[in-house]
Amino acid sequence: MTESPVGSGYARTRDIIVAAILLLALTALLVIVLVQAWPPAPEIAPDGRTEPAARATTVELPGWSPTLSRETSLFVVVMAAGALGAAVHVLRSFYWYVGNRALRRSWLMMYLLLPFVGALLGLIVYLVLRGGLTSPTGGASDINPYGIAAIAALVGLFSRETSEKLRSVFGTLLAQAPHGRDQALAPRITAVEPASGPVGTVVALHGGGLGSATAVRFGAAQSRITDAGDTLIRTAVPPGATSGPPVVLTPAGAVTAPAVFTVE
Repeated sequence: MTESPVGSGYARTRDIIVAAILLLALTALLVIVLVQAWPPAPEIAPDGRTEPAARATTVELPGWSPTLSRETSLFVVVMAAGALGAAVHVLRSFYWYVGNRALRRSWLMMYLLLPFVGALLGLIVYLVLRGGLTSPTGGASDINPYGIAAIAALVGLFSRETSEKLRSVFGTLLAQAPHGRDQALAPRITAVEPASGPVGTVVALHGGGLGSATAVRFGAAQSRITDAGDTLIRTAVPPGATSGPPVVLTPAGAVTAPAVFTVE
C-alpha cells in the first residue's frame, strides 16, 4: 500500500511555535480547571468532630462560574487529570523531536488530540473502577479525589499501555471483531535514518504497525528496541552488525527495510 504524502514533510518553525503555544495554553487551562473543580475536604468542627464536606463546588473561570455537585466535580477532576497526564507525554515527546530536528507535520495533530484521548481514557477507567471496585451503596463522598486523580493522570500519561490493557482484559469477555480495513495494518518500514554509522549509532525506522516490534537485526547481530511506537522505533547498532537492510522482528513476522544501513 502506498504511503500518503500528506504531512510527510518536517514541521516548519511556524508550525512548532503555534503547536507549542497551543499545548502550553491547554496545559495551563487544565491545571486551572483541576484546581478549581477540586472537591472540598471535610472540615473539623471546634469540638473535634468531622463535618461533612460541602455538596457543591463553584468553579471560577473567566466569564463563567458554574456550580458543580461533588459527583460532577469528580468527573471533571478525572478528565482534567487524564488530560494533564497525556499533556506531560505530549510535551516530553514534542521537545525531544524538536530538539533532534525530527518532527514531522503528521505528528502535530496527534499532539493536539492526545490530551483529549487521555481525558476520555481517564473517564472510562474511573467508570470501570466505580462500577466494579466500589460498594454499590457508596457515594461520591466516599471517593478519595487524590486517588482517582492520580490514577487518571497515569492513565493519560500511559494512554497506549492503558488501551492495550483494557483491550486484553475485555477481549476475554467480548467476541473478537473480524479483521477488516479498520484493523491494525501489517508491519511495514518506509525509511531508515540515518543511512550509515558506527556501532552504537541510534537508528530510527519509520513505517507503520511497528508498535509490537521486539528486536531489530543488522545482518546476524540483533539489537533491542529502545523506543517503540506504531510509526517509529529506535534501536542502537549492535556489536557485530554488518551492512544491509535492517530487519524488524514482530509477532506477525520479520519485516525488511527498503533501504540499506551501512555500518562504518
